[in-house]
Amino acid sequence: MLNIMPVMGEYRYVIDKKNRLFIPAKHRDALGETLVIYPNLRNDSLKICSVAEWREIIEKIQRLPAADREELLSFFNKKGDTFVPDAQGRVTLNQALVDHAHLDGNVVIIGCGQNAAIWSAEIYDGIDDTATKSKLAELADRADV
Repeated sequence: MLNIMPVMGEYRYVIDKKNRLFIPAKHRDALGETLVIYPNLRNDSLKICSVAEWREIIEKIQRLPAADREELLSFFNKKGDTFVPDAQGRVTLNQALVDHAHLDGNVVIIGCGQNAAIWSAEIYDGIDDTATKSKLAELADRADV
């Protein structure tokens, strides 16, 4: 079962030269002690989820044909990792994750309901606000929210 506490908010941090990144306390509280961080295949961000959500993702992947399943699992297991934040709330990202999201300096972490996303601030801030608002309005209409 996924967490019932929503993961929300936008937080800005700096990733240091050792690839250490602070994870917001509210996100850590909602997602649990161990975090799974993996590349988002739809854009240049990273996803942060709970171990429970990761298990659900793996269950979905297991339904794919063998070759597809092996390819996807190999990618996620090679690039992603599990993390237990240190006493200061930081995780040390592996270089594959840093490279995927182009993390260098300023970082934005946003809540996405059941999980969170890590973005390079430069990429995140470059998203066209007008187009995004228009698309969000269309999606909200379709969801009737």
